[in-house]
Amino acid sequence: MRRLRFVLVLVVTVLLAGIAATVVALTTGDDDDVAGGDGAAAAPDLSATAEIRRSFNRSGLVVIAVTNHGAEPVTVTSAELLSDSFEATGPQPRDSTIGPGDIPVDLQVEYGPARCPDGVDSAAAPSQVRLTARVGDGDEHEQVLDLPHPNGTLDRLLRTDCRDAALAEAVTLAMGPLEPRADGTLTGVLTVTRVDGGTAPATLTNTRGSVLFTITPEADPALPPGQLRVVADVLRCGGHAIGDAKRPYGFTAWIDLGDGVEIPTAIPVDDAHRAALDAMQPIRCAGKDNDI
Repeated sequence: MRRLRFVLVLVVTVLLAGIAATVVALTTGDDDDVAGGDGAAAAPDLSATAEIRRSFNRSGLVVIAVTNHGAEPVTVTSAELLSDSFEATGPQPRDSTIGPGDIPVDLQVEYGPARCPDGVDSAAAPSQVRLTARVGDGDEHEQVLDLPHPNGTLDRLLRTDCRDAALAEAVTLAMGPLEPRADGTLTGVLTVTRVDGGTAPATLTNTRGSVLFTITPEADPALPPGQLRVVADVLRCGGHAIGDAKRPYGFTAWIDLGDGVEIPTAIPVDDAHRAALDAMQPIRCAGKDNDI
């Protein structure tokens, strides 16, 4: 009797163990299906390059052109440039849809202040872009994409920012009031002042206007070194050109710090300068072809 009872207990134990093993196997099988089967969210298949677009070209901004090599649209929800050559900014929120195909979509990405180990001759370190993206309505994936290296775009942005930083430490640049002349044009004086204690005089060698206005140097022997007289005039009068101008007051001056190297920099333009330039437009455009 005792032996029969032992056999029954053994049979029940074996049956329960078998049931438990079956449950575990089924549960494990379901997890594998979710993780690696048809229900798994596909990772986006993306590549990226760094670009400069004229309409967005300004310090602190780079265009990241992203190509979707997959078969479905991809939504990018954040982007960040990763580079030892620029201070980090952290992820920047996005809501950009990139369709499949060979045509990239531009993402405007902010980057931090430049790091210039070799001064104005610094070259960009190998860099990446970190994207958070999802395919269709799937889960989000964080991806770090390598940017081409060496990278002419990042080299140019870095050297420009390093050059601007070096110039800002060496001099200040100011434009005096713009006064009207008899013909309706405006004249003013640019002044560059050395602030770094350098002994070589800083001089203004040239200027350039914008898409709407010309800024032309004019000889004036009465001015001391470090000053340059300029004349402002209207370049284009068409309403379409005026309305679509991206940087109507984006003027440039070239400064020589005494070593024969001419460094370009933006001419500061304040509200009074803008008002004078805007008031000059109808005067100088009167009777001209509005298509120019």
